[in-house]
Parts: sequence; structure tokens; C-alpha cells
Amino acid sequence: MKKLIALLALSLTLPVSAQKLRVAFVGDPQVDNETELTYARLSIYKELRERADVKLSIFLGDLVNDKPELLAPTRASLDSLPHSWACVPGNHDRDVYKGTGKARDMASYSRVIHTPDTSFVLSGVQFILMDDVRLKGKADYEAGFREDQKAWLKDVLDAMPSARLAVLCAHIPFNEFKAQDSLETILSRHPKMLLMCGHTHTMARRMLRFPAGLEVEEVLTGAACGSWWRGRPDRYGIPCATQNCGAPRCYYVVDFKDGSYKLDYKVIGEPASVKASATIVDGSRLLVNVYGGSLEGNVEVKLPGHRGWVGLQRRAEPAPEVLETYEFNKTITGRRSGNPLFIPMLRAKSPHVWSADIPSGAELLPGSRIRIRYKDASLRFRGKLTVN
Repeated sequence: MKKLIALLALSLTLPVSAQKLRVAFVGDPQVDNETELTYARLSIYKELRERADVKLSIFLGDLVNDKPELLAPTRASLDSLPHSWACVPGNHDRDVYKGTGKARDMASYSRVIHTPDTSFVLSGVQFILMDDVRLKGKADYEAGFREDQKAWLKDVLDAMPSARLAVLCAHIPFNEFKAQDSLETILSRHPKMLLMCGHTHTMARRMLRFPAGLEVEEVLTGAACGSWWRGRPDRYGIPCATQNCGAPRCYYVVDFKDGSYKLDYKVIGEPASVKASATIVDGSRLLVNVYGGSLEGNVEVKLPGHRGWVGLQRRAEPAPEVLETYEFNKTITGRRSGNPLFIPMLRAKSPHVWSADIPSGAELLPGSRIRIRYKDASLRFRGKLTVN
């Protein structure tokens, strides 16, 4: 089976396989015009077309940016993928009826893409895709499920074997839900779950911990468009669009097997080994930005001239990439908001930055090569970094 993997808001069971299942989770391509659609075609869609290892891609909302007329050409790009795909709707995937007084709806999305709420089983994993953009009035929205959606999700979870892993996909992060007690009641119906979402144009991973003891991992995948296709062009002519967490444009790749999962992430257009950056700060401190790092993550580095591994501590501070962009913005003259090089960057604290004082004897300079190892419960890697 290829292309659109689910067409109806009903449970659909696909053949179970003992093989590992690799799924790409992509947040917010969010194209606003033909130029940005070309950027998406030449970057995220091109990369996914060339991945023979991925069996399914799930897009986590905001395929377009309030431009429903771009859904059809986006659908053509999705159909060009050599594997199955599915989507959840985002807050910008809706029809906008300006000046008419009519509330936003998903008429175009439902016609061109598919129905909002869908569940299916693939290789023993239950995927649940839901619209969590709950309208407030005719134009505003909040994170949450309607009562009919809660009833549908309850039925899906109650029908699942207890040993089956459930992957609940939505656009807005679940930690933004207004009624956390209601969310806990829903999620506690099934013990094995992973939450995947987009929306924030940042990468972050956290364990959602509820008062009754329930713990569920939530992954914010970042945006394929980064900071809305803005910023200095990369070597391919595509805007770098650095995100407010300091991560480049990324997506997640998850391996599922035997009821468990392992996370990885991929910087779009870069080798798979590119997962972090290292920067010397104030001449005395090393700061490492692990783009897909968890709040629970552990980072160690091995430095030239120093024996053994050096442990780093997670720091709530802006990533170096954010500060660099912030300073670059100051050099832009004229009206910044209309300048495609301008990223509306905030000096926001990143959730995936680690730091350590440079130990005595370490021969660390810009351009030095260091070794890194990272691990948490769901993701681990080793590699080398060139220090900035």
C-alpha cells in the first residue's frame, strides 16, 4: 500500500510485520506561496523521496499557511513520495473566509488531503491522528479535543491490546491543552503511548508527568520550514530559517519494533551525522546544542589535551545560533519585517543546550575537533563536532 494511508475516520488495520518499522515525523512545511512551495519541494519532500528506509511519513500539521489553494500542489508532492503518508491538520490548514463572518473550516483540507481523525495499525503499532485545534469563536483557537473526539479516542484506546504501542499524533503540543486533568483521563486508558506534535517551530522533548503518576513522552518535532522560510540562504539557496530553540530545520525518524521505539532526528539537507553544535563561550565555557535532546538527556564530551570524558549540565539559556541570528538582525537596514533575511528571533531559552567549564589543560580552540556522546531513554548517539 502506498500514498495516502488512511481515508476514513475509522480504525483501519494493516498487515502486521515482525520487521522494524521506520517512520518519519515532519512538522509544519507551512508554505505561503509558490516560492516557499519550491523550497519545500527541493528540501523536505526531495529528501523523503530519496529515503528508501522510511516506510511511512506523518506530517504534523500546517502543510500550508492559510493558503488552501496550495493544498493541491502540496498533495502532489506527498503523492510523489515512494512510501505511504498521512497528515493531521494544523491551525493554518483551514479555509479562511475573510470579511464574510463565516468561521474557519476544513472544507478544502478534507477534500484534498483526508478526514481529520484517523486510526490505523501498521507493523503492530497503533497510529492515532487527531485534530487538536479547537476553535474559539470564528477565527481564534486553543489546544484540545471536542467531546465527540474524546469519545472516539476512548473507543480506539479501549479496543487496543494492552501490549500494543500507541502513537498519538496532533498539531499543537499536548502540554498546551487547557484541561490537563481531562488529558490525563484520556491518556491513562492505555499504558504504552508516544505523543508526536509540531506547531511551535521549535524542537523539544519532555516527559509529561501527571499527578496520578502517569508519564508519557512528548516530542515536538520542530518545523520543516524552520522560522517560516526566512533567513540567509544555505548553499542550496534555501533560507536557513534557524528555529527559536537554535535548531536548524529538522524532522524526526522513529524506529518501532516489538512494542517499543527508538528516536532519531535528521537535519534537512545535511549528513545524518549532523546532530549538534559546539561553541566556546567567553573563552572559558563550552556550550553544546543537541538539537533533538531531551530534558532528561545526558551529554559528555572528550576534549583534546584532556583525559577522560567531561560531563555537561543542561542550561536554560539561548542557543548560540539564536544569539548569532539576533546579532545578524541588527545589521539589516530598512524595514526588517519585509526583508527575507530577517528572522523574527527572540532571545528565547533553548530546552536542549548543555554547558561545562573548559577544564584546565584542555587544548580547545575554535576549529578543534571534539567527541560527543549523548543518551536518554529513547535516543542516543556518538559523533564528532567542530568547535565554533
